[in-house]
Amino acid sequence: MRSLLLVSLFIGLAWALPELDVSPTSPAPGNDTSEEELIPAFSPFSRTDGRFALGTFAQVNWFQAQANCAAFGYTLVSITSESDQRSLRSFLYTVARDQQELLRDPLWTSGTDLANTDTWVWFSKGRAVNYRNFQNGLPGYTSDGRHCLAINGISGLWVNEECGQQRFFICEKRCQFDDDANF
Repeated sequence: MRSLLLVSLFIGLAWALPELDVSPTSPAPGNDTSEEELIPAFSPFSRTDGRFALGTFAQVNWFQAQANCAAFGYTLVSITSESDQRSLRSFLYTVARDQQELLRDPLWTSGTDLANTDTWVWFSKGRAVNYRNFQNGLPGYTSDGRHCLAINGISGLWVNEECGQQRFFICEKRCQFDDDANF
């Protein structure tokens, strides 16, 4: 029943979002060379590195974070290994270190146990959360509605939060056939 509710909610969110005509690149204005230069189209993500994008333009709930990432070709970040954790920490340190006030509060990831309480999955990948880095070693008590995972941008530790909390978020672009795919 929860899965059906979750799917219905995401379909509703997708229909509620306005249609955006965002092309990945556009011709550079005033370009007088024979080879057309391309400049990136508008993106609300001011902090990116090619893989990660920090959504600091608005604090939103977990569902809105999913929709915002998807609207620009990203997914909420999944942390499937210690290597992913290190890459994300490195991104936050190098690209967002001047945004400490933003990083003090948890940032949304794609982790959730909404479909099956205490069975944590990376929603953007549809995979179980096998690598774990929870604050205090385990997720907090989930019967009080804390079913969505966030990461502390400074410590790198994970906490489960109420999905309706307003938070900044981290998106990622990842090749469909990434290194942790088991086909």
